[in-house]
Amino acid sequence: MSEQNTETGVVDIVNKINDSDRASAIDAIHDLLFARASDAMADYKKIVADTFFDEPTETETTDETDNGTD
Repeated sequence: MSEQNTETGVVDIVNKINDSDRASAIDAIHDLLFARASDAMADYKKIVADTFFDEPTETETTDETDNGTD
């Protein structure tokens, strides 16, 4: 959600409250909160995907081999 859209949404909510349009103001608040939560979840999904699905940057090399005997 862009900064300008957020400000416009908040101004609309304040105007609805000022006009005593309670139901419409509540709906607008719910819409605004849903949009912000949706944006936050989208950002978090990117972080999780990068954490789990990125290729490792360094490869470990060891001289040990697993020959099946301990």
